[in-house]
Amino acid sequence: MQDRLEDIARQLMESFMHSRNREKMLHHRGAFGNKPGEIMVLHLIYCGAKDGSPGLMVSEISGRLNVTSPTVTQHIRSLEEKGLVERHFDRGDRRIVRVRPTEKGIQYIQRVNEARLKLFTGLVKHLGENESLRFIETMRKISDYLHARTETWMGHEDAKGDDVV
Repeated sequence: MQDRLEDIARQLMESFMHSRNREKMLHHRGAFGNKPGEIMVLHLIYCGAKDGSPGLMVSEISGRLNVTSPTVTQHIRSLEEKGLVERHFDRGDRRIVRVRPTEKGIQYIQRVNEARLKLFTGLVKHLGENESLRFIETMRKISDYLHARTETWMGHEDAKGDDVV
């Protein structure tokens, strides 16, 4: 029984990793003209700048993406050179720099989002409505499980055993 569970687990892990590689292909530089990390940073800045927000700080972006601030700064510098984002001093504290998308950046992310929606609309047509809804439910369960287990694991980095992960 344990061998069967491990075999299924390997297949699931391979399928998951394969899908992650396909996702990376969606973000490939050739698809939208920017590195995947730049697109993720720009998307987060775009989402964070809605509703009149003053924009996001580098530390907020790095925290949300779970990457280092120098990595985010490098992406922001590249996006700024391309005219997709701009930095502004915070009105309340001039030591704080906030990042907002430019109009060009907003249009760019909207095009990316439209292309992604078109791709996934095609996927729904391919799978059918019922299978798509089951897939959504399953992916949410997977995400919740992995998030909970990762939190447990991260809280017990030095712990050993199957009961942690």
